[in-house]
Amino acid sequence: MATLLVASTLTAPSLTAAAPSDTDARSTDNLDPALLAEMRRQNMLEPAVHGIWDEHLKTPQSGFAGVAFEGKGLSVYWKGELTPGMSAAIARAREWGTVTVKPAAYSDAELQAAGRKIMAASLRHSDHDIQSIGFEPDGSGLEVARGPQTVHPDSVGTSRATGPLTPAAQILQEAAVEVPVTVVDGSEPMELMVSRSDDSPPWNGGGQWESRRGLELRGKCTTRFGVRASGRTFVLSAGHCGTPPDYAYQGSFGQSGFAEMGPVHSDDWRSDLLLIDASGWYKIFDGSANTTTTKVVNSWGYWSANQLACQSGRTSGTVCGLKQIRSENFHVNCSKPDSDGDCNYWIEGVIRADQVDGATAARGGDSGGPVFTLNGSGVRAKGITVGGTGSSMWFQDWADVIRVFGAYPRTG
Repeated sequence: MATLLVASTLTAPSLTAAAPSDTDARSTDNLDPALLAEMRRQNMLEPAVHGIWDEHLKTPQSGFAGVAFEGKGLSVYWKGELTPGMSAAIARAREWGTVTVKPAAYSDAELQAAGRKIMAASLRHSDHDIQSIGFEPDGSGLEVARGPQTVHPDSVGTSRATGPLTPAAQILQEAAVEVPVTVVDGSEPMELMVSRSDDSPPWNGGGQWESRRGLELRGKCTTRFGVRASGRTFVLSAGHCGTPPDYAYQGSFGQSGFAEMGPVHSDDWRSDLLLIDASGWYKIFDGSANTTTTKVVNSWGYWSANQLACQSGRTSGTVCGLKQIRSENFHVNCSKPDSDGDCNYWIEGVIRADQVDGATAARGGDSGGPVFTLNGSGVRAKGITVGGTGSSMWFQDWADVIRVFGAYPRTG
């Protein structure tokens, strides 16, 4: 039986993300100085984060629970004795700054196994009120969020639920997980962000695109990063925006700049990722929704709790001050299905980030857009926008992109 606890919190500096008034205040060139300084400081520790994650991915069943920016350094949460490989990785990481090993009650592998039990129990019901399962990066347990189920007028199809929602308490009882679970209530429903105007090939990240099947509009989303896989380039975006045999088009039908990009090459619904068969570039748009300013993708990196990031979407433009919180599994309920009308399934391994000032983190149409941190005069690719609600958004990270497609971002 799950034990209900008060949620644990990993601390981070209190920052203001407001940008000064300018011709394009949304550009990262106009970030609040305090926010910019903290992002630059965190960037100095990126090689340490990268090395720790690389070692974890070699032995995913080890005692690793998570890595977090805490104080002026990094904390690695670990259950039991460090493996020789992780000991060596942490020693190398300390060349870049302070790295502290802290004890974890549960490993990430143990929490993921418990999460899979909850997902399996939930899918035995036609619908339920669980909207996400979170995996605490300090290894303390799970956070299960109940969400208000709202039928939206722009939903694709109607709710497929045939009766009342099965409550989270019943799902947890059936799952019988043996790790602590905190149950919280969400104030707004999580949504896939389906809803940069005039790009040309090779395609930049952060541009608007439509998926169509013949004349049927399937989704409006944002291109993420140009990636390399299997010896060629593609454009990466969100899986719920389209599926083969859909075709991708730049811009909006009937408007100037509308152009064919290429077919949707492949998609993976479990991780919410897709590849467009089109030439992807190593730049992303940075600024307002109509900006022509681009930044070079200098590098890429894994996610880390408390790190500050930005997202660049076709609707929102660039939004910064997004503090990464935890890895979560995201339930697609039938009030807001994907582009195929599919629902009542789980997207796994997405990262939750909260906007530090409570501003809106992502809007409809931002799905598939690039999530990034700063690296010199350019950016470091971090992930791809999946969904959002209010001041929270969810993105898929590079570990899953590499696992699913063997794809790495193009860099300049």
